[in-house]
Amino acid sequence: MRPRRAGWWVTLALLGGCDLDMIELPSRRPSLPTTPSMVPIPAPSPSPGPVVPPGTSVHLALGAPMDASPQDELLLVKPQYVVSYNRFRNNPNWVAWRLTASDIGTVGRTQRSFSPDPQLPPGVYRVYHRDYAGGGYDHGHLCPSGQRTATFEDNAATFLTTNIVPQRHAINAGAWASLEQWSVERAREGWDLFIVAGGLWDRACATDLSPAGNVVSEACPSVGRSPDPARRVAIPVATWKVIVMVPHGRGLDAVGPETQVVAVEMPNEAGSGRDWRRYVMTVDALEARTGYDFLTLLSRELQARIEAQPYQGN
Repeated sequence: MRPRRAGWWVTLALLGGCDLDMIELPSRRPSLPTTPSMVPIPAPSPSPGPVVPPGTSVHLALGAPMDASPQDELLLVKPQYVVSYNRFRNNPNWVAWRLTASDIGTVGRTQRSFSPDPQLPPGVYRVYHRDYAGGGYDHGHLCPSGQRTATFEDNAATFLTTNIVPQRHAINAGAWASLEQWSVERAREGWDLFIVAGGLWDRACATDLSPAGNVVSEACPSVGRSPDPARRVAIPVATWKVIVMVPHGRGLDAVGPETQVVAVEMPNEAGSGRDWRRYVMTVDALEARTGYDFLTLLSRELQARIEAQPYQGN
């Protein structure tokens, strides 16, 4: 559980058009350290406030992650998931989705390449499949293709470039993929999983409250062939995920002190292995690493209980 502040504006682009509404979201995110694991992120002063309007999306039933600035947040609401997109890093800050057994079907991989997101407003660079060419990184799904196989449309939506980050193959096909499959198995057992995943970036890639107008530094590691940093894709130093398991058909009302919560952070490097459990941490620890407040619609007392315990299940 992290303290809350209110008062910044985020753009909500609704699926199927470019009409933009402005929604007031709470504000909070300190700068990330160059070596995130070595320097804790200080907590801001608390203040209550709503995350997003009720009913915005089932994928945000437990609340949207809260961070700091309007400059680096575009909220894209889709039937399959919700994206907080960073138009300066050309990456999602995070993607949130609900996974149920009904999301698992027989549709195979529907896309052979990744596509720009038509939901992005004018003036935002659209990342193409080719922007990753020769960079040495996979197109790393946040909301996985394998968790959206009920319909062609659902699976195709996971191949939008607003849903991917540059990932080393070792992590993308290793521990990250292993946790994705574990989640599918839990959904087939009758659990509903509320999931949010994102990246952790070096300080050189910071975009919040920058005097330079939130332009990513040329020192930020990136992929892409353009000499213009604004048309390159920043590389995260790690990817993280939070998973909350509730009985099928339930949501916020089913979360209690015994609710199972998985939080992981996986370094974006070779040699990571396939065992996702080696990366388990508490939600509190992940909040300190990322600067986000997770599970924001839960009471502060309940957050304190479930966010302090690491996952210890199978």
